[in-house]
Amino acid sequence: MSRSFIHKRRTLAVAAGALAVGLLGWTAAGAAKPFKIGVLMPMSGGGASYGVPAVDGVKLAIQEINAAGGVNGAPVEFVVRDSKLKPSVAVAAAKELITKEGVDVLLGAISSGVTLAISEVAKQEHVVLFAPVAKTTKLTSDKLHKYVFQGSANSDVEASAIAKVTKKIGARKICATGFDYAYSHDLFAALKRALPKGVKISNSFLVKLGTTDYNALTSQLIASDCDTVVGVIWGGGFISFIKQATPFGLFKKKKFIWGAEVGSTEMAGKLGANFPNGMWANAYDLWYYNPTPQIKAYHKALAKLEGTRETNMWPITTYIGVKFLAAAANKAGSSNADALVTALEGLTIDTPFGARTLDAKTHRANTGELWGSFGVLKGKSPRMNSITYVD
Repeated sequence: MSRSFIHKRRTLAVAAGALAVGLLGWTAAGAAKPFKIGVLMPMSGGGASYGVPAVDGVKLAIQEINAAGGVNGAPVEFVVRDSKLKPSVAVAAAKELITKEGVDVLLGAISSGVTLAISEVAKQEHVVLFAPVAKTTKLTSDKLHKYVFQGSANSDVEASAIAKVTKKIGARKICATGFDYAYSHDLFAALKRALPKGVKISNSFLVKLGTTDYNALTSQLIASDCDTVVGVIWGGGFISFIKQATPFGLFKKKKFIWGAEVGSTEMAGKLGANFPNGMWANAYDLWYYNPTPQIKAYHKALAKLEGTRETNMWPITTYIGVKFLAAAANKAGSSNADALVTALEGLTIDTPFGARTLDAKTHRANTGELWGSFGVLKGKSPRMNSITYVD
C-alpha cells in the first residue's frame, strides 16, 4: 500500500468520522476517570499534511503511557477536532472540547494565529494549553498567561539559526518572504536583530495566508537585487511556490534559506526531485537521522504506527507535548488545572532528543532544530546534508 494512499485514507477517515476519540493501549478494568486531552489540529484542507501526522504523535505517546500504567492509575484518552486553520473554527472547537467533552487539557495547534486564539480560550476557561508547534514569541511573551506552555522552537530560536546560516553561505542582501501573520512578523523582526554585521534585509515580500498563486512573488524575487532569499511560507503554500517558481529558474539565481520545518518528510518527500538542490532548511526530526539509541527506538515505534520506514516529522512535537502533560499530571497527582500549571513550571522530562525543560517563568521548552543543506539524488528522496542541531 502506498504512503500517499495511507495518508489520504487516514485523512478522510478522521474528517468523516468526526474526529477521533482515542483510548490507546489500556486494558485495565474498572479504571479511574481518564485523563482526557483535547487535540486541535487541521485535519482537512491544506493543513492536513501537518495535522494528520501530528495526531500520530499523540497516538504513539498515549500508547506508551497507557502501556506503562496510565496517569495516576487512570487511562489517557484524546479527542480530536479539526481547526481548519481558522481561528474562529478553532475557538468554537476548543470551547466544545472543554464544555461538552470535558477535556482536562488542550493540545494544539499548527498556525500561530490559531494557537493565539485558542490560548485566549484557555486563559478564560482556566484550562492548560500546550502548544507543540506554533512559533510566535507573542504566545509566551506579550500574550503569556498562567495556563499556556510552548513546546516548539520559537521564532527567536529559528531566527538565530537562520542568521548563522547567512554567515556560513556568505549572504549579504536578503529578501524575506512569508505569510503575512504573527509567525513571519516575529521571525523577521528577530532576524534583523540577529543578522551578522554587514548582512541586511533589503526587501520584504509577504503574502496572504492561504495564497495559491505565487507568480507575482516569483517575479518580485527575480527582480530584486538580493543574493539570498529567506522564506517561511509553509505547508501547501511552500509546495505550490516551489512548483510555480522552478520553471523560471529562480532557485538557480539566488541562495535560499527556508524555515518553517520544510525539511520535513511531509514537505521534502512530497516535492521529491523538485526540492531545490542546495536549499538550507530545518526540521525537528528526520527518519534517516538516528544518532542515538533513543531516537532510533522512537523511529522504530513510529514506523510501526505509520506503516512506513520514512516516518513523518510532526509526530515528535505532539509526542513530547503529551509526555509533558502526562508527567505533570503524575507529578501533581491530579488533573486540576492549577496543580498542572505548578507541575509544568520547571518540569524536565526525557525525550528521544534528550532532556527537555519547561522554563518556570517563560513557559517555553528548550527545543532546538536540525539544520542543513538539501541534496537531491536521482531516484531517492531529498535529504539534509551535514545535519547540525541548533538550539
